Amino acid sequence: MSVRILDSHRTTLEQLSLEQKIGQLFVTGFPGTEPSEEFLRLVKEQKVGNVIFFTYNAKSRQQMAELTNFLFKTIMEETGIMPFITIDEEGGVVSRLPEGTAIMPSPMAQGNLGDEEMIRQGARIAGEQLLSLGVNFNLAPSLDINSNQQNPVIGVRSFGERAEQVCRFASAAIQGYSQAGIMCSGKHFPGHGDTETDSHLSLPVIHGTREELERRELLPFQKMIGEGLPAITIAHIRVPSMEPKEIPATMSRAIISDYLRKELGYDGLIISDCMEMDAIQKCFGIGKGVVEGLRAGIDLIFISHTPAAVKEGIEAVKEALAEGTLSMKRLDDAVSRILEAKKEYAGNIRIDPSQAGTEVQITFAEKFLQKTIVPCDKYRNEKMLLGKSPLFAGAIPSRVTLASSDVSAGWDFAHYMQRKFGGLAITFSMEPSAAEIGRIMEAAKEASSVVIGTLNGHLYQGQKELIQSLHDLAKTNSKKTALIALRNPYDLQYAGEEVFCIPLYEYSVRTMEAVSSYFVQ
Repeated sequence: MSVRILDSHRTTLEQLSLEQKIGQLFVTGFPGTEPSEEFLRLVKEQKVGNVIFFTYNAKSRQQMAELTNFLFKTIMEETGIMPFITIDEEGGVVSRLPEGTAIMPSPMAQGNLGDEEMIRQGARIAGEQLLSLGVNFNLAPSLDINSNQQNPVIGVRSFGERAEQVCRFASAAIQGYSQAGIMCSGKHFPGHGDTETDSHLSLPVIHGTREELERRELLPFQKMIGEGLPAITIAHIRVPSMEPKEIPATMSRAIISDYLRKELGYDGLIISDCMEMDAIQKCFGIGKGVVEGLRAGIDLIFISHTPAAVKEGIEAVKEALAEGTLSMKRLDDAVSRILEAKKEYAGNIRIDPSQAGTEVQITFAEKFLQKTIVPCDKYRNEKMLLGKSPLFAGAIPSRVTLASSDVSAGWDFAHYMQRKFGGLAITFSMEPSAAEIGRIMEAAKEASSVVIGTLNGHLYQGQKELIQSLHDLAKTNSKKTALIALRNPYDLQYAGEEVFCIPLYEYSVRTMEAVSSYFVQ
């Protein structure tokens, strides 16, 4: 299959009806490998003009290519305008590409490696694959600085803990996307790194003075604007030093129009994070969130999952226009920016699934991943001897944030390692009880070595106690011990130098394959 999608005519703002204009403002999706009837009605009746993909939409390269081809044709027939087909392809823990494609490591793994050229090439390859599967807008990269280790939602999605790191590596990624010719968006403005709350679940607050934010959280956005960043995603977070009202950045004119547009001089596309996240839906309501977001200066609104919520947003816009609380000028400004961005990025795509997951692309991604998975410090060039009866204990795979990709069933770290090396496998919960820890430590007495895999253990008291028990075992016993940080690397700080430590940045089968090379019998 090789299909050229051509934007054969350029629809202008003046040619659009009010329904078409409002439909251009929205991005939504559907649950499955084929468009639902509810989604198709939104396109036909409400003229919704843009799509977001998740893992459940892309089960194979061929299926994804056929789906995007259908969506392009259907949406263009109904709206007269090329759609944005969007996706979150950050790499690692946030990846929506189907099986058989080249998926890059998590951004923090990339940043820790520090190879800007590999980051640039990786983003280019990711962008080329997406385009060949019919996706023309990647909702990446993260420009967040993960300055707070207690952050439950960003973590390994960030390129690092310092502004300098994030600026360097995000710049390389954006260059790669640009080389591929795909639209991309820096997120989550004004910076989601220093929070201890997930905006999928409630409304986080970023503290700090304006000056402090400009030295840290805001710096990557300022730098990337200067480098031509085509779009910016606004986060559902409160920033009291920039907006005194108790509203998120997505609803703040002071943050979006006054600061981002006027002070920073940003003239690209401004998009919202999903309005179905609890920070908006539960705290303010979707209709109010949509209207206030548009009034504040957002151009493109994401309501990613629920047709009824999309209709609520559309009706709220119509009502606000009728009442005069939302001006036609603001609507036209938003639609004009969307049309300009589509003119540059949305059209002239060749859908060809054979160009996604080529041997060259897969080889590069495997090499990139392997380079990011190395033992810490003094063990960097070593392998650990397991002996005849190793014990493997690991956290049960879990989707630690709704932003992450779905968790594959039927495997876990402990049993994967057991199948490879023998011995005993024990799984434990995200918050292991004293009984769970006791069972592991009792089994450790008879084991020739002990390898434990924690999953964001620094956020869970039970996992921290388990790591401490492993540390004590390493100090008081000559037994070989290892700690594998299956996602965030911060678990390793509790282990001590006696423990063989490896950060993976991603709990997946492919990282299991990579890390197993550091163990021998």
